[in-house]
Amino acid sequence: MSTSLKVSEISSPPVTSALRVEVASSANRFSRIAEAVALSMLFAFSLEAACRIEDWIQFRTPILAPERSQEDLLIRDALGVHGRPGGHFQKWSLNKFGMRGPEVAFIKPNEVIRVVTAGASETFGLYESPGHEYPRQLQDSLNAWFAGHDRRCVQRDVEVLNAAMPGMTLPTVDQDIRLRVGPLQPDFVVLYPTPAAYLDDVVPIAARPDRTVRSGPRLPVSNAFFPRVADRIRVQLKSLLPTALQDRIRRREINAVLLQHSANWRFESVPEDRLLKFDADLRHAVGTVRSVGAVPVLMTHANRFVGSSDRDEGTLRAWEKFYPRARGATIVAFDSVARLATMTVARDSQTVLVDLGKELAGSHQGTFADYSHFTDLGAALASRTITKAILDWSAQHQKTSCELVSSQ
Repeated sequence: MSTSLKVSEISSPPVTSALRVEVASSANRFSRIAEAVALSMLFAFSLEAACRIEDWIQFRTPILAPERSQEDLLIRDALGVHGRPGGHFQKWSLNKFGMRGPEVAFIKPNEVIRVVTAGASETFGLYESPGHEYPRQLQDSLNAWFAGHDRRCVQRDVEVLNAAMPGMTLPTVDQDIRLRVGPLQPDFVVLYPTPAAYLDDVVPIAARPDRTVRSGPRLPVSNAFFPRVADRIRVQLKSLLPTALQDRIRRREINAVLLQHSANWRFESVPEDRLLKFDADLRHAVGTVRSVGAVPVLMTHANRFVGSSDRDEGTLRAWEKFYPRARGATIVAFDSVARLATMTVARDSQTVLVDLGKELAGSHQGTFADYSHFTDLGAALASRTITKAILDWSAQHQKTSCELVSSQ
């Protein structure tokens, strides 16, 4: 008995000690996990805070802005589909009328020449530096010219409002001019249509206004807490992908769409009915511009392939990805015949013509950021071409800056 007791007394302490060691080890593991989680959360919070602070410093985007993406800048209400008034996402900032540009009075002052640009993403501006999209440069160019050459007005100013939004087709632009742009009393409306939109699966039609919404649906408050860093990471990861891999992914996405349709679904050549629809919609838009008392300015569409011997198949496929119903060569061909159609409409309607397609043909180095969207340089060339066209029209009609704002 005594021997057994001694053995028990001797063996008991090591068991207790082992238990304590195991408990201590578990506590240490839990502590390390908790520290790792806390550090990860702190790191993620720091990244998110850095993104929001950078947005505020660079673009004055509010720290708690509810817009999570560029799509949140678009709304549908009683006036149709257009920019969200006061919307702000990264470098894109919209005024109280839902347009890129300065805050302006609803009633146009007598001494102001008001120009409105209308179109899709090429006009809205994607890759340009803030303030360097062609409508902003157009405002600077026109103001500089009138200030230096026409001194017959004591007070004058040129306001350029950018009413374009990514994805806007001609019928939606037409509707926007009639319902939203017209009341702002523009003197000129610059139309820069995107012909490739007519190669989509469905023929472009005007977006139906939502009569039940008067000032645009509000974005959820919870959007303000959506992590902005997620989009930054996605963009960075995409930029790190080799060009060949990006092209392969695009091929796969295009083929996946083609497999869902019959063999004759794809446009192998320019579809005549789509070209006629483009022509009819453009003529109607010109009539709408005139009906609101403005001078129409028609621009032919430009792309990086016209006049270039280097077809750059990868960039062409990036364009084809957005319009998989047409081959890349068909998209380029349609753009070219649409340019001729635009010139014909301008001649028939006696509008101001800006042949941007010809102006930028062959000048692709540093002009386009992709297949058709401008760099700062491309936007500057577009601005210069529009400025010259408007001034030439003014000279032909013997109008000074004073007369431009009083005769419309």
